[in-house]
Amino acid sequence: MFLGREKELKMLSDYYDSSTFEFGVIHGRRRVGKTTLLKESIKGRKSLYLLAQQANAKTNLDLFSKRYGELLGVGQITYDSFRDFFEAIFKEDQLIVILDEFSYLTEVDASIESVLQGLIDTYKEMTSIKFIISGSEIGMFNNHFSVSKPLFNRQTFSYHLKECDYLESSLYYPKFKPEDKVRAYAVFGGLPYYLSQIDDGLSIEENIKRLITNENARFSNEVNMLLHTELRSIQEYQSVLQAIHSGSTKLSEIDSKSRIQDTAKTSKYVKKLMELEIIEKEYKFLENPNSKNHLYRIKNNFIAFHYHFVWKNQASRVLMSSDDFYDTFIKDDLEQFVSLRFEKIGEQYLIRKYKSRNHEPIMNIGRYWYNDRKSKTDIEIDLCVQTKKHIHIYECKCTNNIIGESIMNQLIEKGRYLDANKYGAFSKNGYHDLILDKGYDLVTLEDLFK
Repeated sequence: MFLGREKELKMLSDYYDSSTFEFGVIHGRRRVGKTTLLKESIKGRKSLYLLAQQANAKTNLDLFSKRYGELLGVGQITYDSFRDFFEAIFKEDQLIVILDEFSYLTEVDASIESVLQGLIDTYKEMTSIKFIISGSEIGMFNNHFSVSKPLFNRQTFSYHLKECDYLESSLYYPKFKPEDKVRAYAVFGGLPYYLSQIDDGLSIEENIKRLITNENARFSNEVNMLLHTELRSIQEYQSVLQAIHSGSTKLSEIDSKSRIQDTAKTSKYVKKLMELEIIEKEYKFLENPNSKNHLYRIKNNFIAFHYHFVWKNQASRVLMSSDDFYDTFIKDDLEQFVSLRFEKIGEQYLIRKYKSRNHEPIMNIGRYWYNDRKSKTDIEIDLCVQTKKHIHIYECKCTNNIIGESIMNQLIEKGRYLDANKYGAFSKNGYHDLILDKGYDLVTLEDLFK
């Protein structure tokens, strides 16, 4: 069953319905659902789906020709070259062509990019086909569409497909209560492949055991497989990820904690992990993006879970049963882990709903931190929103305690560092009656999933 991605489907449908030639690029990391999205988008339409294989050029040409022959209903067609094949495609009328795993093709025939460039330049004013290429290669878009490449500036649109947010992810487990939807997103993240394996007829604990901690679980070796697929010599990357997870947030700290002790090398590892969308660079609220006042953190929830609970306990995982491993290493610390990912859920909610709740659009959103040397206090504000008129700050609490006056008064006190003039909160367990009529923007778990 295909779930979510309504915005992306609408975008593709609009391009498909145009009367002109379109050359689009859909790119994003592995497991993010590019192929599933593209196949869903062409249902009921005149289309040709081509999947490049890690095989030689002749094998790919034969496979493509066979698929085209099947579309035309004439059986196998033989072409002498990719130029001949693609030229026949460009002469079609209102045909959607999906070329998936494009980089596999260019690896075995480097001339493909020049071939497509020539055909696009020749036929773009005469053809109405929609030609979409897709791929999972790190930096695929830059590798094929940079200034020095033949396809530079030939695309009519491009789209970077990212993980589903918390709300779209929840479509995969509708039977869960709101608190378990939060837990599921915190543990498994928003990659459709992972989400499709969750059984909402079982508890979160049972899903973790079934999919992660069991020795033969589907995702038992998922992180290692991902790193081996995308990277060479993963040992250094593993050390960088563990350093970030354990609290090293600046490059110098990551370099020291990972024991690489060469910031130039560490910087390259960090950059590659950012390209893979495994880690992210977080800027302090209202800081210039060129500022050095930033932190690194693990972006992907599933990988964060792996390094928090599994990676450092691999030896015990081999020796212990799935139940014993969960009880020993995960059970008592799971809620604390979930609370650390709760702020990102709050951010995603505000991006979706802030205007409808507060009647003005967001200009900026993020987290704020500051070391007040005068009072020797570290100031942290979980979520901050800038609009044209206001600075609105939020407290995020994913605990069993309700939020009352003392917490909101502390938030107001911290808000003076930003000249904040509006206040709100996200709470797992609700709010004290005394603060309900104070004009705060108070969000409950039920609100998150309406």
